[in-house]
Amino acid sequence: MSTLHIDGVDVTHKQVVGLVAASVARTLAGMALILWVLTLVPQRPDANIILPILLVVAGVGVYGWFFAHQVKKVTHAAHPAVRSVEALVLVATMFLAVFASIYVMISSQSPGSFTESLDHFTAYYFSLTVLATVGFGDITPISDGARLACMVQMALDIAFIGATVKILGGTASRAMRDRAKRAAEQEASA
Repeated sequence: MSTLHIDGVDVTHKQVVGLVAASVARTLAGMALILWVLTLVPQRPDANIILPILLVVAGVGVYGWFFAHQVKKVTHAAHPAVRSVEALVLVATMFLAVFASIYVMISSQSPGSFTESLDHFTAYYFSLTVLATVGFGDITPISDGARLACMVQMALDIAFIGATVKILGGTASRAMRDRAKRAAEQEASA
C-alpha cells in the first residue's frame, strides 16, 4: 500500500481520507457553533447601551481566547499544517461573527444606519463583503457609527489576514520542525 508524507508523517490514503473528513467535520461543526452563537445577539432595540457594549467586549475577549486556543491546538496536533488551515477557517469565521454582531446591534439600536435593516445573516454577509473588499453596494453604511464600525473592520482586516496566516503558519512550521528534531534525536540515541 502506498503512503503519503504529510506534516512529517507517513500516512496511507485511507488515513488521509480520515484526516480530511475529520478536519472538515470539525471545521463545519465549529463554524455552525460560531454562527449559532451569533444568532444570540439581540435584534430588538434596547434603550440600554450597556448591553451592546458588554457584548462587544465579551466577543473580543472570547475571540482572543479562541485564537490562542487554536494556536495551542496547532502546536500539539498530529498534523499541524492540516490543523492550521482548520484553525484559520474557524478564526476567520469568528472574526467575521464579532463584526456581524456589531453590525446587528448598530442596525437594531439605530434603524437607518445601513441601507437595509440587518439580521444575523445579512450582517455576516456584509462583514464578509467588507473583509473581501468586494463592495457589491447592496448594503451600505449610512450613519457615522456604522461607517466607523466598517472603517475599524477594514483596518483590522488588513492586520488580521497577515497576522493570522503568519501566526498559524509559523506555529505549524515550528511544530513540524520540533517533531523532526525530536525524531532525529531519538534516532541518534537509539
